[in-house]
Amino acid sequence: MASTADSQADQERHRSDLYTRTGWVDANVALGQLDQGKANGDRGVLWVRGRLQRQLHSLGSFLDVHAGKVLFVSLLIIATFCVGLKSATFHTNIEQLWAETSSPEEVTPVEVLSTHQMLVQTAVDPDVGLLHPRGLLEHLSLIRQATQVTVTMFDITWRLKDICQSPSVPNFDVHYIEQIFENMMPCSIVTPLDCFWEGSKLLGPEHSVNIPYGIGSNIKWTNLNPGELVARIKQKESQFDYHSLEDYFRRAGITSGYQEKPCLDPRDPECPVTAPNRNSSHPLDIGAELTSGCYGFAAKYMHWPEDLIVGGAEKNKTGHIKQAKALQTVVQLMGEHDLYEFWSETYKVHHIGWSQEKASLILNAWQKRFSQEVERLTKSNMSTSYLFSSFSTATLNRVLGENSRIDIIKYSVVLVIAAAYAWFAQSGLAALGVLLLASSTSAGLGVCSLLGLPMNLLSTHVLPFLTVGLAMRELFLLLSLQSSNLTPSEILQRMGPAVLSAALTNSAAFLAAAVVPIPALRVFCMQCAVIILFHAASVLLILPALLALDVRCQKSDVPCFRTERKNIPTTNNNNGDPEQGANLITSETICQQKKNLLTWLINQYLTSILFKPFMKIALCLTYAVLIIFCVFNGLKLEYDVRLSAFLPKNTQEYKYLEAQNRFFGFYNFYLVTTELEYPLNQPLLYEYHSSLTKVAHVLKDSNGGLNMNDFWLANFRDFLVDLQQEFDENRLKNSVSNEKWYPNATEKAVLAFKLLAQTGVIEYPVDKSQIFNKRLVSNGIIDPKSFYNYLSVWNCNDQMSYSSSQANLTPKPFQYYSSKTEFDLKIPKSQPLVYTQMPFYLKNLRSTSKIVETLKEIREISNTFNNRGLKNYPIGLIFSFFNQFLMLDRLLAVQLALTIVACFIISCVLVNWTKLWCSLFSTLFSLLLMCLMNINALSGTLGAFHFVIVSRNVTLLITGFLSGIGTRERRVRMSLEINAEPILKGDIGLLICTIVLTTSPFEFIQYQIFTLLLISICGSAVNSLIFYPILLVLIGPKSELQPLEHSDRISTPPPPPPPPAPPRVPSYTKPPRRNTTKTTREPSLTTITEESCNQSIVVEPQVTVEYSSPESSSSGPFTTKVTATANIKVEVVAPMYRPKCSGCRRTNKCSHHKQQCHCCKQDSDSSDSSAEAEPNRNS
Repeated sequence: MASTADSQADQERHRSDLYTRTGWVDANVALGQLDQGKANGDRGVLWVRGRLQRQLHSLGSFLDVHAGKVLFVSLLIIATFCVGLKSATFHTNIEQLWAETSSPEEVTPVEVLSTHQMLVQTAVDPDVGLLHPRGLLEHLSLIRQATQVTVTMFDITWRLKDICQSPSVPNFDVHYIEQIFENMMPCSIVTPLDCFWEGSKLLGPEHSVNIPYGIGSNIKWTNLNPGELVARIKQKESQFDYHSLEDYFRRAGITSGYQEKPCLDPRDPECPVTAPNRNSSHPLDIGAELTSGCYGFAAKYMHWPEDLIVGGAEKNKTGHIKQAKALQTVVQLMGEHDLYEFWSETYKVHHIGWSQEKASLILNAWQKRFSQEVERLTKSNMSTSYLFSSFSTATLNRVLGENSRIDIIKYSVVLVIAAAYAWFAQSGLAALGVLLLASSTSAGLGVCSLLGLPMNLLSTHVLPFLTVGLAMRELFLLLSLQSSNLTPSEILQRMGPAVLSAALTNSAAFLAAAVVPIPALRVFCMQCAVIILFHAASVLLILPALLALDVRCQKSDVPCFRTERKNIPTTNNNNGDPEQGANLITSETICQQKKNLLTWLINQYLTSILFKPFMKIALCLTYAVLIIFCVFNGLKLEYDVRLSAFLPKNTQEYKYLEAQNRFFGFYNFYLVTTELEYPLNQPLLYEYHSSLTKVAHVLKDSNGGLNMNDFWLANFRDFLVDLQQEFDENRLKNSVSNEKWYPNATEKAVLAFKLLAQTGVIEYPVDKSQIFNKRLVSNGIIDPKSFYNYLSVWNCNDQMSYSSSQANLTPKPFQYYSSKTEFDLKIPKSQPLVYTQMPFYLKNLRSTSKIVETLKEIREISNTFNNRGLKNYPIGLIFSFFNQFLMLDRLLAVQLALTIVACFIISCVLVNWTKLWCSLFSTLFSLLLMCLMNINALSGTLGAFHFVIVSRNVTLLITGFLSGIGTRERRVRMSLEINAEPILKGDIGLLICTIVLTTSPFEFIQYQIFTLLLISICGSAVNSLIFYPILLVLIGPKSELQPLEHSDRISTPPPPPPPPAPPRVPSYTKPPRRNTTKTTREPSLTTITEESCNQSIVVEPQVTVEYSSPESSSSGPFTTKVTATANIKVEVVAPMYRPKCSGCRRTNKCSHHKQQCHCCKQDSDSSDSSAEAEPNRNS
């Protein structure tokens, strides 16, 4: 009977982790096997891991001893870092969040992005068209009411007229003429209503204008005919230079205003008699009127393209519009810089400390008020047949700011649910760990704030939930050994390397994802990397301290957490030591409790399902089919991004961008030129401008060319050509000579006279002798020498042409106003230009693939001219948000390469690099799941999450697989036995934290991020528990340790040398007081052993230990006595190899009573050493 019990004990001991998972338990023991020639293996990996395990063991011992102090200091540090959240800055500006930061050479000197206020009208029923008078009249009614809103700021009431863009007025000597023009010049509004007389109702003015001399009264744009008005003024006022005014009208295309345009309502009493359909019963063909766009009151510079104002148009064979799904109006506002300069040094703002910041506040307030008015009118006054959505950058940023703050209630609810799940799945300590991870997240964000990383909507809506969910696996990983009754040092020695490598790998993956040049995503990835390191520190430092405190509470019978102990009667024979036998039975009972339902299911799954031959074949075929499916789906991937996806749903801005993307696809952009000698490179500039005709989606005129009215150099040239023609006509009339001009000379001729006299040389700026010998423009080229003198004149004498070109010339040219009464011929020379821009428009870009293709064509043209010496680059909203797609494929490849290299280097600490190919294969093919979603700006960040979720489980399984000893199937089973439970629990915890993303108001979070994370979690679980184990069974690498003596375990290791005894320090001990009521107790065996243990475990010769599990060896019947002697020697050093079983209460004080726990399969290494010590003893 005794030999049978000994044999069973030997089998249990040889199945323990030290014998079968040697590198996982203690890599130094595995190194010892290699040194003794008892095994082959990866010496380098085991050496590195052994050093790491030694440090982690020392750390765990320190945490075990000073658990309370460590916990207090750690919580204090976390609280201190959380204070850093007070210095957090939020980025809510759409350009700061999503627009790629410009390179230093592509920085514009002033603002470029539009501040216009847009409005789109669509039908509630998508099948209903808008091209009938009722729809356009409702459009008019809403625009008129919305543009009348005002805001009062800084004790000043601001109206649309104060902040809008309006055509510039030339300078006139007659004051009341200037006042009339200033009052009559309206705001520039791009609208389809300009095709009809009703468009004049938007222009005002707010108060009608009265012209003296009986010329006109109650004049508004609804009844204004500019040509007739000038004719009437000409009859009454003879001292005015009507030639200049008429010339101004001619060059701007100002004729009859709106008086000859058709009326939407022919029966309107105000409909002019000159309207072609006044009082007509014939229905108006609105589509024909809208075809080719509409014109404002200045037809030459106010042509609104059809693609800008009409969306979703259906045309007949002749190209005329039959139906439209959307109409758009754009109220053009000044930018904050222009608004500041416009009102600077004026009486209106002299008392408020006028600044650009205040100008920005006024613009934002008015746009917010406009948006609120549109929403109010849409809900109340307007018909339910149409939807109106407004949009502006200011309101967009306001909406983002309002929705970027963290929802404390939502965050608290998710934490409570995650903590409850952890309590149910593991223990109360796991629930406490979830709260610890949440506090570590706050501390990490505090550190990020101190480092200057701004918060954004991803930091509040995504990051806290995902980082806590990711760290729950490491939490369950460490706590999975809690039921094994290991000390914190032993837990860290086993699981610490995996936790540490996972943290470094995950951080490296997120840092690699920061290469994508989108500010919000880059900051988000950096914050994730920092917080993951904080979570790793919390798991490795604070959680072991909590485990140590938990053990102390259990020993002190304090009802901590939910661990309960039950005393089971002693029924085992332990060589006459009933107390020790009771302790052993108690420990075995506790170890039995960890065999829960999940462990049973995993064992049944491995035995009955996974390793069946049929299942292996079926799963391999399924794996191959999935790979082929993902590859073919990846070949059809497209770029897919919508700006509306980055906005909260159910907002006007979201609805506007949806309609813009669906019906219009219209964008504007600029080509910028810098560091160029413009006077000498005019032909190159014309060639550069005309090269855009090659781009299919660039808006062109009716002749298939570009609209030259938008090119500043062409407008500049045309202005000079017009002056030259005027001068030539006056010369034929003898109104000018080469010395002077005569009274009958026109203002334009005098101005041309002055320009022709310019030499462009500072030393002698004027030369009259060249007036008849040179021309302002020769062969289409402006005189290079006097280029900047001419520019000073064009800037202020042809303001409508200058403003319509949107050139944004920098530095701003000087302003020179000419008059016949001024005889000074010297014209100031403007500073050389360092920055100019040319506006262009793109149409029919309704898909991301078309946008990317078009932007690539523009970039190629830009690079071509850069190589020719013309420094240039494109800018605009479309480039800011889509430019990253031009290099996204290369950036994703770089990110993948950096991630794999970094993770490969980190993994080599735990695994031999020659054995990582299997893990690399599984990870790369798991990444093919990304092919199920189209490519967008989030692909890099979501790819990092996908890589982290997949690779961490693969790394954990391969580590357990390589540390096991035996056949491939046996090692896979061993790896899943210890890792399947934390993998499943961790993935479920991550899924719980991820589900909350479905409640986000942002579409890209609710659908794109959540969908891919759900795919990643499910794919990782399936890969980790099904496909990857099959792959390891079939073609897995060899174990890191291959014993030579046994196939399924290592040889019995020799005992390590005992630690040196600490030096004795003499001390005085106060003698105990005598107590006559108590009898003196004789020292017992237990007492002697405990005392020796307390003195650094020094073996006393008087100690006798009885142990009933001797080592079986070849020495036969002499084993009982020798075993007793050998047990004394090995039990001294056994705690270095074997965890304490919490059921044996006295073993925590003295290692001499450590026993073999048959259920936990823990070994008392004293028996191992007895086999080697026995022959020597007997001899």
